[in-house]
Amino acid sequence: MSEGGFFMLIGKNKPQKGSWDCFFDRSILCVLLFLALLLFISPPVQADNVIRFGASLSLTGRMATEGRRVRDGYDFYMKHINARGGIPIKGEKYRVEIVYYDDESDPKTATRLVEKLIVEDKIKFLLGPYSSSCTFPASTIAEKYEIPMVAAHGAATNIFERGYKYLFATLNTVDQYTGNILKMAAELTPRPKTLALINENVLFPQQGMDGAEQQGKELGFDLVYKQKYPTGTKDLSSMLAAVRDKKPDILLAGGYTADMILLVKQAKEMGLKPKMFGFLLGPTLPGFVESLKQEAEYLLEPIQWSSNMPWKDDVFGYSAAEFSRLFEKDFGYKPDYHPPQSAAALLVYHHALQKTGVSDLRKVRDAIAQTNIMTFYGPIRFNEKGMNIVKGMAVIQIQNGKPLVVYPKGPAEAKLVYPIPGSL
Repeated sequence: MSEGGFFMLIGKNKPQKGSWDCFFDRSILCVLLFLALLLFISPPVQADNVIRFGASLSLTGRMATEGRRVRDGYDFYMKHINARGGIPIKGEKYRVEIVYYDDESDPKTATRLVEKLIVEDKIKFLLGPYSSSCTFPASTIAEKYEIPMVAAHGAATNIFERGYKYLFATLNTVDQYTGNILKMAAELTPRPKTLALINENVLFPQQGMDGAEQQGKELGFDLVYKQKYPTGTKDLSSMLAAVRDKKPDILLAGGYTADMILLVKQAKEMGLKPKMFGFLLGPTLPGFVESLKQEAEYLLEPIQWSSNMPWKDDVFGYSAAEFSRLFEKDFGYKPDYHPPQSAAALLVYHHALQKTGVSDLRKVRDAIAQTNIMTFYGPIRFNEKGMNIVKGMAVIQIQNGKPLVVYPKGPAEAKLVYPIPGSL
């Protein structure tokens, strides 16, 4: 086609010399007008639907061992729901993202970071920190801004005694921890008679041992010793010497992993050999049995969850055993109760958001309050304080280096070894 023929297609006359600039100016203008018209008549492209959760966790510091397992549980839910396209809500699917900050196991830092999540990151759905000492003040910030917080690892009872409306928890509270250990002891023949209690002087251990004192009294045990030690103590020998002199049948201790390892080692060194030796937490956590080896044998711990529990959720269809298998495949270790306890918090949100959608936080809060679900972690239903009131606890004993459920009898994997061989 000739030059003149080409321009005849776009204009009646062949452009005159010197008119090229004018032609291209008009062409560019036409293109811009065309694009503007497309933008006007076409709806804007929608970004992917995303629900963002936020959590301040103990990823470093003295509670990092537990805090990392908490994160793995949250991440398990996120991975598996996103693999299915996200949470189905009112005909659409919402992918899940979780914003984490490291509070370094410090309650003040946790409190500041939760406020940062709300104010700066605009997070509308909070997951709880690790530990009662961090959950207590952090939940106050959530309540201040009327942002739901589903906590999974703050078990102190007084967290839930403040009349808060936006705080809920999947786990059993600490006042229930030692109940089944002592109930199991009361059913033994011959029956143990005396009880000694030791704890770190912080919220969770203190309330755990206060609960044990009350439960022991109700079951008829004679409390012969109860003392607390300050955080950071590196030598428990004087306290253990006093316990040894009392010769208790049962010794229960409350503290975090490193302290409990120290306590077991020093108890052996001093010849303290109770017939039953239990902890609020420790034996099922990573590093505990590896550090103590044979000294860990026959120690007891109440647990929130075990893979042989007869529970199955209605979101993924995973049983407790399937959760354990899939979690180990994803993260490379067998889960204790921390990961499923975390994942269950997100299952609570899952059900509530499906009912209400994502825009009205008050409606989401009300739907959470009405939760009545079964999960691979167990049943969850909240009372007016936000406590889970329908799930019991099991008791494990370390036998041949492994934690085995010994109570209650239904899900038990082994028989309790009592008294501990070599005990006085």
